[in-house]
Amino acid sequence: MGFAFGPGGATFTGPHVDSQTSSIFAATRSVAFAGDRIVLVSMIGMRRVEVQGKQASEEVYQLLSLDAATGKVEATREIDAFSSVQVFATNDAHVIVTGKSLLRLTPELKDDGSFDYRATGHRFGNVENISPDGTTLGNETSPGFELIDTRTLKATELTADPSVDTSVSSKGFVTDNVHWTRDYPTDLGFITYTDAAGEHLLYHGACGGRPQFLTDDLVFEPGCESPLIIDTHGNLVRTISVKGSFSYAGVSQNGQRFALQIASFSDSGSLKGERFAIYSLDTGQLAAEVKPDELPEGQSWTAFSPDGSMFAVGSPLKLTLYRLP
Repeated sequence: MGFAFGPGGATFTGPHVDSQTSSIFAATRSVAFAGDRIVLVSMIGMRRVEVQGKQASEEVYQLLSLDAATGKVEATREIDAFSSVQVFATNDAHVIVTGKSLLRLTPELKDDGSFDYRATGHRFGNVENISPDGTTLGNETSPGFELIDTRTLKATELTADPSVDTSVSSKGFVTDNVHWTRDYPTDLGFITYTDAAGEHLLYHGACGGRPQFLTDDLVFEPGCESPLIIDTHGNLVRTISVKGSFSYAGVSQNGQRFALQIASFSDSGSLKGERFAIYSLDTGQLAAEVKPDELPEGQSWTAFSPDGSMFAVGSPLKLTLYRLP
């Protein structure tokens, strides 16, 4: 494994079985900053295990904690899972890791708490999102939805209704799977925001995708040709000018910058080119661009440092840290 400084920043490389960059969803949930460390998770193999007397396949993931200044591997840890493992950055230099259970880990990958999905009386839960500021996780309790404090791992029920989130804030969650067609029968896209006061329709129109919180009060709608930023009262704040196919690639915890992957494709539909556009949230203007040296299957992993000054891009095979202007 190695680490070097070049024109683009610092690069870490190492042997891993699976690049895991075919999933746009996993691209923003596989690497995270934790203080002066960068933590990444990648699948390294499979094993057969016995579950309730039956044989099953279990995925084995490896967590790596890298020194952000040198790229040196400071700690490693294995995590078992029957599905994907995700890593999220908290606002106090820890990481949340989801696998068979939900763990809060130090930058050295030591245990600092765990969350029992069944402790509040639910049969199971599903955590897939963290608030942009790193304070809150969203837990689909099927039915119902609760918010989990990333420091204390204490849960607060938000609604008992069946709910699916696409993004979460410290106050609530948004989704695109609630369709207000009775009120707006010709519209195709909707954004519904749920907080302690109930459901609120923020957007309805001809386009729609998976809405993402950029701050507690601002939501990104990626489904339109010129994506929208709206507030939690349903007001349009601005549109973003993007040339080419794009997808969401993360936001800094301080709410200053967000990133989009800009992709080009061959006639067969495979990825032909990739670059990342870094935007100022205050102005909506392009602040920087990053172009990885190697193409992923679908989208390279990405993560901002909390203050938005650094941007990690890549995969387990090659992770590059860029210092942004």
